[in-house]
Amino acid sequence: MTRQPSYITFAAFVGTLMLFVPAVSAQNADDVLGRLRVRYDAMESMRASFSQSTSSSYLDDTEHFYGEIVLQRDSYRIEMVDQTIVTNAVWTWIYNRSENQVLINSYEIDETTFSLSTFLTEFDTAYDVGSYARDDGVHIIKLIPTDPFSAFRSVTLWASDDVVVQLLVIDLNDVEMQFELTDIEFNPEIPEGTFLFSVPDGVEVIDLREN
Repeated sequence: MTRQPSYITFAAFVGTLMLFVPAVSAQNADDVLGRLRVRYDAMESMRASFSQSTSSSYLDDTEHFYGEIVLQRDSYRIEMVDQTIVTNAVWTWIYNRSENQVLINSYEIDETTFSLSTFLTEFDTAYDVGSYARDDGVHIIKLIPTDPFSAFRSVTLWASDDVVVQLLVIDLNDVEMQFELTDIEFNPEIPEGTFLFSVPDGVEVIDLREN
């Protein structure tokens, strides 16, 4: 079975130097997070192009993924060259073009998989600020999960003009996932049927939903 990327699906910035004065840093980070909260509270939907790289000491090579993501609350559609992933928060479809196969399953929240939509709704409540820096107008905030049982060690975000443009996620196995978002569009018109998937003719269907 094709390995599914972790998310948007979103390592080059691991060495970024985070020098800060604690009191000033905390205040600046809180100000930035506050502005981000206002921006994302007003977001009903979002469309963006993304690139993702995943690396760890267990992988021989860094894995790269590119595509477009459209999200609206818990529903999303991710289009990549070899794979399409769609969920309407009831069912999930994973279409692997190279295998000419579609997996259909009930929608479940996987707490071990990074979800962009979930992160954007809880970054200021489920995380504490670990450090803050600013580089040429871009705010860099390292966040530490408040949940001691979280599957992630940290999430570092890069914000420009009150928009999250980059993320670096490190999980408990020290797998590093870096996401870059471009061509970000807030509250675009979402065509009807975006969060449903029509199986192409001749494609094998594996239905894992419980009857």
